Order: sequence, then structure tokens, then C-alpha cells
Amino acid sequence: MPLREQSKTKRREIRGIGIGEWAVWGKIRFVSSEIPTKTLAYRGMREEKEALASALTEARAEIAAIGRRTLAAAGREAASIFEIHEMLLCDPDFLDLVNSAIESGTPAADAVASAGESLAGVFEGLDDEYLSARAADMRDVSSRVRRILLGGKSEKKSGEGQMILVARDLSPGDTAGLDTACVTGFVTFAGSVNSHTAILARAMDIPALVRAEEFSKELEGASAILDPESGRLLINPTAEEMSRLADITAKREAERSRLRTLSALPAVTKSGRRIALYANIGSPAEAEAAHRSGAEGIGLFRSEFLFMGRGDLPSEDEQYEAYSRVARLFSDRTGPIVIRTLDVGADKALPALGSEAEDNPALGMRGIRLCLEKTAIFRTQLRAILRASAHGRVAIMLPMVTNIDEIRRTKRLIAEEKNRLRFEEIEFDENIGVGIMIETPAAAIMAKELAGECDFFSVGTNDLFQYTLAADRQNSRLAYLTEAESGLEPVLRLIRLASDGIHAAGEDKWIGICGEMAADTALTEALLGAGADELSVSTPYIARVKEKIRGIE
Repeated sequence: MPLREQSKTKRREIRGIGIGEWAVWGKIRFVSSEIPTKTLAYRGMREEKEALASALTEARAEIAAIGRRTLAAAGREAASIFEIHEMLLCDPDFLDLVNSAIESGTPAADAVASAGESLAGVFEGLDDEYLSARAADMRDVSSRVRRILLGGKSEKKSGEGQMILVARDLSPGDTAGLDTACVTGFVTFAGSVNSHTAILARAMDIPALVRAEEFSKELEGASAILDPESGRLLINPTAEEMSRLADITAKREAERSRLRTLSALPAVTKSGRRIALYANIGSPAEAEAAHRSGAEGIGLFRSEFLFMGRGDLPSEDEQYEAYSRVARLFSDRTGPIVIRTLDVGADKALPALGSEAEDNPALGMRGIRLCLEKTAIFRTQLRAILRASAHGRVAIMLPMVTNIDEIRRTKRLIAEEKNRLRFEEIEFDENIGVGIMIETPAAAIMAKELAGECDFFSVGTNDLFQYTLAADRQNSRLAYLTEAESGLEPVLRLIRLASDGIHAAGEDKWIGICGEMAADTALTEALLGAGADELSVSTPYIARVKEKIRGIE
């Protein structure tokens, strides 16, 4: 970065809402995500519907590809945004509006644009900040389909040198496609801190400014500092401001170096209590980053990444390759590779399963309930996990368990698949561990009894929160319930109740936390006090959580 960049413009400050922690420098580059305004003549209902079907298929493939790239670059939570895009693409309301317009003589591209804008308007009118922010996702999905219908190509937001991109708005797809080798940050005149674009920016560690004051394209190429902490874009900064930025950059690198050093140290409290610190992952690519960051094992391997974004189901060999790759990678660590069996249903629809719509999917056929109904699919996954156990310390974890019968039925399936593998002379770990997620008050209350059938437990705090408080944590109108200390206390009591029951069942039993609470360092001491033996967090949080543990008396 140069000490001083001269520009034809005078120094100027642009205000907005900052996202991120660190200030960055770059040259301003304006970009546009607008689709050409051309239209196509109506070709007849059959031809338009055929074109629509083809465009939807191509859009689905694009979204799935973006999701896979995001998974590798930014983790499971960021990639789940594109699962929502796939759901919007198949939304009956959206498709009904499009088909109705086509049947009325509207070209498919125009019908898609009109339907997308109509539903985006519905989202914007909702009295819920999270849901209203989904308007941008609806526009992104409809714009993608329209672009394909018009023969356009997806533009990659990249270039040469350090750049700060400026746009009216960036879609989640645009954001996921940013070339971080040259894009140091971005500024949008629209957007919100709760949008999926903002979530991706945080996950990808790209500083940003949203809802910024508008400025003209005459500033193209100007030198600028984007400071998210103060919510400012400094155009043509002074030498003093550039010097201050150099100091900030040096501090950032020192902080990163300090956290890298922490990765090699054990997670031990000052009183000598050893805490296992594992990683949450959604793919083998994420496992590599977790290994580099010092994770002792994998506390949550979300196996559904293999199932999402496709029209068919993964084969046994495909699953085996993914699981065994992680097992081999972590064979040098002390912790296990805990693979959670297929956890779909509720907000994670899987078209290949052909599941029926439910009035209340959060309380319906999801997790272990669905697996025990679709036993052929479940058996295939169990065989793949068993085969992978020959290459490392692999364990099986069952989601959404509420009673002993579900565990026993699963263990019978495991025993049967073990017998088949023995007959086929295929190696596996005879003593593979079996554990469950504690996501419901029922599982927490019955933990002592369930411990008779399980080797370990992991608390999914996201679901445990919403089922305990009967409140959706994504609903901002219920934040007074889910974010208040009064909401935290009953969840901590359930964790303590489960922990006491599990530890009473045997010294070899352990309980971990793998939900979002595990990564919140403000809660680390409370979780350890509630009896947690292990914390499993997304890779970026490993060092900070380890630092917090090492500072606890």
C-alpha cells in the first residue's frame, strides 16, 4: 500500500453503516449488477414454459456451485444462505405467479422479473427486520433466472490491484463471487446489516459500508480508506490518515500472528481443567482450515452438505470418500471425527427425498425421525461412516433424538450393517462411538436414562433455545426473549441437568456444546460452569475461544 496516493479529487468523507473490524485501503471501482433491459418477443406458452424450465435448472446449478464455493471459503453458516436461494427458486408462490403471467401472454423473462419484484415487495412489507431483508434474496434469485433467459453471463467482481467496490447494492451471489485477492472491501448505497450480503461479508472477512451516502462515478479510481468501525469512507485521504491506516494494518497482522500462536497451545483453564476444543465443519475443505487452526478434533461434521443442492442422493462411495478424507486428516489429533447423520427437514428441505409439506415442520419429520422412516437412505450413510472409521477415530451422532427407542432402533441398524461389512471383509472400527444431539428439553431431562445407550452428547443450543422458550431465534420481534439473560438461564439449567445426568452414568461419558453459544466468549465460563467437557466452534472462533478458556480461573 503506498504511503500517499494523489487523486484529482479533494478529500471527502462518506458516511454509512460499517460491517467488519479493520480499516482497509483501495481504489474506488464502480460496478453494476443490473441486467440488460432488453426483452424478448412472446414465443408462445409452450416455448416460454420450456425456456423457463431450462433457466430454472441452470439457475439451480449456479446456486449450488456458489454454495459449494462459499462452504469452502466461509463455512457452513454462510453457505446455508444459498440453500435459502434454492428454496426461493422452487417457491410455489413465485412459480405460480410466473406461470400465470406466461399463460396471459407475458414473455418468461418479464414474468420472472415481475413475480420476483412482487414477492420482494411482500417481504419488504413484513414487520420483521430479518424477513424484510429477504427481499434482496428474492430479487437475486429472480434476477439470476431472468439473466439466463436473456442469455446473459454472470459477471465476476474482480480486477487488478487493491479495490474498494461501489454499487447500488450487491446480491449474496455477487458477494460470494468477490475476488478477495484484489477486492479489499465494498460500499453499497442500499442494503442492511441483517442482509445475507452483510452476513457473507462478515464470514469472508471483507470490510463493508452499507446504506452509504451516494456519490458519483466521477470518483472512479480515487484512493480511499474504508473504516467500518467509524462507518466512514475517506476519499483522497491525507498523509496522516494513510499513516494511521498503516498502524492499523500492522496491529491487524500482529493480532493474526498472536492468534496463530495460540493454535498450538492446549485449551486448559488456569486451574488446570482440560477442555476439548473441536471444530464445526460442513465439508472436507473446511476440515483442512480447522486442522491448521489447531482444532483437536471435529465436534460436528454436518453430513447434509453432501445431500443439498442436487437432484439425486449421494452414493455410499461418495459419502465414504468425504468422511474418510477428514478421518485421515485428523488421525494425528486426539479428538474424534463426530459425523452427524443426515439432518434435514424443517427449514432444510431435500427435494430428492420427496418429503411431504408439513404445517409445522420445526416440530415435524426432521433429523433422526426422517432417517428412521427412510431406512434405505439411512443404511447407506451408516455403511459409509462405518467404512470411514477404519481410517481414524470416527463417531456417529444422531440429531433430534427425544427418546431411547430412537437410539435403540438406530443401533440395531448399525449392528446389521456391521454384520454385512464383516461378511464382505471390509474393515471398520468395531468400537465406533454413538452419541446424540441434545436439542430438546425432553433429551436434556432424560439425559441420565439416554446415557445408558450413548457414549457422548452434544448440545445444539440453537434448537434447544427455541424449543425451550417456544421462540424462533431468527424472529427479531422475539429478541427480548432469546437475547435476554432471563432467556439464557433456563437453557443453562437444562445443560447443567443433562451434564449431571450424563456424568453420573459413567466417567467415560462426555458432553459438549456445538451450537452458536459455544463460540460466544462472553458465555464460555457459564458453559464450563454448566458442566461442558468440550466446545465445538466454527474455525474462525477456535483461537479466541481457546484464549478465553486459558484465562478462566
